[in-house]
Amino acid sequence: MKLAPAAWIVTTCVLSPALTAPPARAADPQDGLWRGQAGASLNTTTGNTSTQNLLLNLDLSRQTVDTKLSLVGAVTEGQSRVEGTSTTTAGKWALDGQYDHNITADWFGFAKLGVEHDRVTDLSLRTLVGTGLGHHWVKTPQHTFDVYGGASRTLARYGQQQLIDGRLQSSFATTSVIVGENSAHQLTETVSFNQRLEAYPAVSGTKNTQAKLNAGLTVSVTRTLSLNLGLIQTYNSEPAQGTRMLDSTFFTGINVKLGP
Repeated sequence: MKLAPAAWIVTTCVLSPALTAPPARAADPQDGLWRGQAGASLNTTTGNTSTQNLLLNLDLSRQTVDTKLSLVGAVTEGQSRVEGTSTTTAGKWALDGQYDHNITADWFGFAKLGVEHDRVTDLSLRTLVGTGLGHHWVKTPQHTFDVYGGASRTLARYGQQQLIDGRLQSSFATTSVIVGENSAHQLTETVSFNQRLEAYPAVSGTKNTQAKLNAGLTVSVTRTLSLNLGLIQTYNSEPAQGTRMLDSTFFTGINVKLGP
């Protein structure tokens, strides 16, 4: 019996594929200066199946005593080739911004805006606006833990009509509740862990529930470079026809520090 040749990994070069995950640092100085990370990830395999995946990301935040402004952007591109036929496996970009303002030492208000485009699911543009209140349960130089809730409005436009929640149309509007939590932990001088979990159960419009999980473990190598291990999961109870409810991405990489 003749065995098919195995697929060989030709090259793997990774620089911070953090996507929408927040920076892995417990507490930034409250000096009003921009800080963050940026990077790129390139993964190529050949054999029975050839694949190419590229990820670019930017994550910045600016913090003062009473306010915090965060910007997160990501671009994901992927292709696979089987027996001469190429298929686009990823073609997505996303940009999110959030403004937090401390009302008291323990409570804060927030407003957020997000835009997203995905060629694979034929999503022309998804826009989300939201606002709400949050509570600082833990806020120390080594550990932070916040919980928050509010309301959001999402408008999704597709290039062609999609069957979602029993309706065939090209645009969908949803009003949802926001429920979320996030934490960051400086475990040692060189090791940190951060995670964020958000859920958006719909209360009107398209009756779907969306959820996002981001988690990352970071080990500092130099003042500007660190090794990163992370997981990103997204869930949509009413996905576009032909797509799955749960999408998971596991990544490793090298983060590049931005700012002082």
